[in-house]
This record gives sequence, C-alpha cells and structure tokens, in this order.
Amino acid sequence: MKISNRTVLVTGANRGIGLALVETSLEMGAAKVYATYRSENNRTVLKELGDRVVPVHLDLNDPASIIRLAQAVPVLNVLINNAGLFTGGNLLDDTEEQTRNDLETNFFGPLAVTKAVLPALKAASPAAIANVSSISALAAMPSFGGYSASKAALHSMTQSLRAKLKADGIAVHGVYPGPVDTRLTEGFDMDKTPAATVAENILSSIEKGVEEIFPDALSEQVGPLFLSSPKDLEKTFASF
Repeated sequence: MKISNRTVLVTGANRGIGLALVETSLEMGAAKVYATYRSENNRTVLKELGDRVVPVHLDLNDPASIIRLAQAVPVLNVLINNAGLFTGGNLLDDTEEQTRNDLETNFFGPLAVTKAVLPALKAASPAAIANVSSISALAAMPSFGGYSASKAALHSMTQSLRAKLKADGIAVHGVYPGPVDTRLTEGFDMDKTPAATVAENILSSIEKGVEEIFPDALSEQVGPLFLSSPKDLEKTFASF
C-alpha cells in the first residue's frame, strides 16, 4: 500500500496527530485527503491546506454524522481512525457517564466509522485501516482507567478486523503512540515526540505493511516489552 496517488481519510484531523497525518499524506503524494473536524471553528486550518484536502464534519457520537461522512467519501484507499478522547481519572472514581463516554468515543465511534466506509474500502482493495490506539491499550495506566479500557477495546477491535478483512485485501494496522507533543499532553512533564515525526512513522509503516506500529520514542521501548513480557509492562505502568 502506497500513499502516493491514493485517497486517505483521517478522522480528528484539525490538530495534533491528525493534522500532521493530513500534512504528511500530502507530502507523500496522496491524491485526496478527507479530513474530519468536529467544530466549525476548526475547519479553517484544513481549508488552508489546498484543493487536495476535503474537510468533512464528523461527530463520533452522532450516527447521522457518520452516515453523512460515508456519503461524502465515495472512493477510499486508506482509513485512519485517529479521532478520540483523552481523559484522566481511575475507574473507581469516574462516574459511569465518564467511562461510557470514553468507550463511545474511542471504541464505538471508530467501529461505526469503519463499518460506514467499509464498502468503499472493499471496492478499492487492496486497502488499509489504521486504528490509532495507545500504549495504555497494551497495559492499563491506572490513573487513566477509562481511557486505557477504551483504547484496549480499540486494540481488540483491530485484531478482530485484521482477521475478518484479510480475505478482502484490507490490511489492518494498530498504532500505539506514547506521549506526543500535542494540545492533549499540555501540562504533562515528560519527553514528547513531535506530531510530525509520529505521522511520518505511521504512514511509512502502513506502506511497509507493519501491523503493530510504535511511532515514537517511548512506544518503541514499550512495544518489545509488551511482545516479550506483558506482565512486566503491566507492573511498569502500574507505577506511573
């Protein structure tokens, strides 16, 4: 799967990793990039990227919005489920509403988007889906309990789709970033990888057919530990 001359859909594209994915897709020669935004205030930055970028409104918690997105994207080679919600708090203190919101946005939303655009992906086969999860999907961070659980659900979804869609010529990639220098991580005192670097690593890994993508400095360390000793990773994250 090459990005050049292909059509790409990036959700949550108006800032952070999503915006960097749009910009990097253009640099790699994508023919068209559908870029979703939630608020009209965020549409301007996407319009400034040129004619190859098509801004599309998307609210992951609104089924009608997802249907309209699918109708706006008749041809699609690469879907990147990037839109999501980052929250703190542990599962015992969070309200049920907070935990359900994590799951609705980070799991049910990407699942609904995938189902909606799947006919276009099948028609374009070979095609690719990349789900932007988190290193906390591989072992929970107790201080981000709801977030970790929702991203773990996305990780499980990725594995399920990979098995089901292989025969259709659709590659399914899991992306597991650690701290990335975006607005979501403002105020966290830790080393962060620039969003542009993360986007470049994600897209180049999709081109290479890498199924588990660890696109930043910390995730590059976490990945091998998860693959070799999941229990040790759980103990490490429990101390954060």
